[in-house]
Amino acid sequence: MSEIWLRSDHDSWVGALSAGQESNWDICTERALWGSGANSAGGVRAGDEFLVWKSGSGGGWFARCIVTSDARKPSAVDPAPWDDGRDYKWIFNIRVIKELDTPYNPGSEDNHQKITNIPNIRLGQFPRLTTDQADATRSFFGLSNPPMSVEDTIEDELDDAHERVLRLNTMAGPRHVQQLVNARRGQGVFRSNLEKIEDHCRITGLRSVRHLRASHIKPWRVSDDDEKIDGHNGLLLSPHCDHLFDRGWVTFTDEGVLVPSLKLEPEVLVSWRIEPPTKPKQFLVRQIEYLEYHREVVFQN
Repeated sequence: MSEIWLRSDHDSWVGALSAGQESNWDICTERALWGSGANSAGGVRAGDEFLVWKSGSGGGWFARCIVTSDARKPSAVDPAPWDDGRDYKWIFNIRVIKELDTPYNPGSEDNHQKITNIPNIRLGQFPRLTTDQADATRSFFGLSNPPMSVEDTIEDELDDAHERVLRLNTMAGPRHVQQLVNARRGQGVFRSNLEKIEDHCRITGLRSVRHLRASHIKPWRVSDDDEKIDGHNGLLLSPHCDHLFDRGWVTFTDEGVLVPSLKLEPEVLVSWRIEPPTKPKQFLVRQIEYLEYHREVVFQN
């Protein structure tokens, strides 16, 4: 029997490993098997990708696998081998491609994971990922060392401090202050203004805006009140591209050409399948003013 690899039209799925039940994972690897009580697991097919999230303290992305059989219902001759009292509706065979020594947790905001934009994972769920979500998650296993969150933590703390200052500004009025706070999260007036100018991710080409983040070109914290909600001061980006642009790992020329930082590991672009757009789109004059700031101050040149 030939070895099964990812199908070109594969789906990517996520299963959660319960904290304190590591012995279940030992059974998984010994039997090359996974089980789920979720109805959605019935859609798993051989050649799909399967990603494992470890729950609890110290948890995070843990293993990447290839599915080697279609999902099937357990039976007396082919039972679910885990003796934990759960109702396993589906089982399927897996081959572990990579298991991280230390689970990687990218953190979360607004009930969604950072970088991947996946809704926070809970036990019992068995979600199918979008292409962008899968690409972002896969990168954690494609790199020898997953991205560290130290810089993100520092930036978040500075943004939090700036938000507190804004909320103390009683002269501006609560409605105006809330508009500025919403802009930090890529919501409200800022996003509405941005979607009048940009309609897709300039890197991945994705046009489904509900899966794109509204990212400031000139960072929200250092922008004045008008700049915070100016649609020209933003881009619609896929989550993993937003991470790279926000932290200065990539930038753009005035003509819309993607420019990676020389400090960015090449495997990041390879793993996320990021290539320069074949037909870059020229930026507007007002956008270029913000891009100049990004290239001079944010970009890791």
